[in-house]
Amino acid sequence: MISLHYTITKEDYINFYTYVMWDAGDKRNKRAKNIFKQAGFVLLFIAVYYFVGGLRMLSRTSIIIILLMFGTSFLPMIGGRSNAQKEASDIAIDPDNAAVFLPTIFTAADHGITVKSEIADIRYTWKAIVRKTETPEYFYLFPNAMHALIIPKKVFASQQELTAFIKLLTTNISLEAELKDE
Repeated sequence: MISLHYTITKEDYINFYTYVMWDAGDKRNKRAKNIFKQAGFVLLFIAVYYFVGGLRMLSRTSIIIILLMFGTSFLPMIGGRSNAQKEASDIAIDPDNAAVFLPTIFTAADHGITVKSEIADIRYTWKAIVRKTETPEYFYLFPNAMHALIIPKKVFASQQELTAFIKLLTTNISLEAELKDE
């Protein structure tokens, strides 16, 4: 049995939200598809502009129009990660979300997971975990698509405790839940 006492910080939550909304593998694929769609639209616009004779007389207006097309198509993608971090920060400072940041006792054992705080006592069987993700700093255990248990790796007292936790996860979480983030 592994028992961890910790409090999720606003930074932990921002890292989680940014990961889920921007960095996760499934989000990278969606972003790549979106980039190709945007690039196709810009190329189509330039091709049409070329065939109607717009590029033959490269005026300042033509150059400005092309630059605006590129800017409006690609700049939002560059700022996407920082937008996700800003959204997470807004969620974290909302007083209605204060329960996320309460001191927590997280217990994992062969029978399942228990999460206790001053306002909740929640028990999960291992079958309840539908997705598991590991980053260099966190474990995210998802009992559904909208919620995750955030476990910072820094809260483990020793490498042995971390190794025992990983063994519990490997033994009890389905392969399907392990592969959902790929």
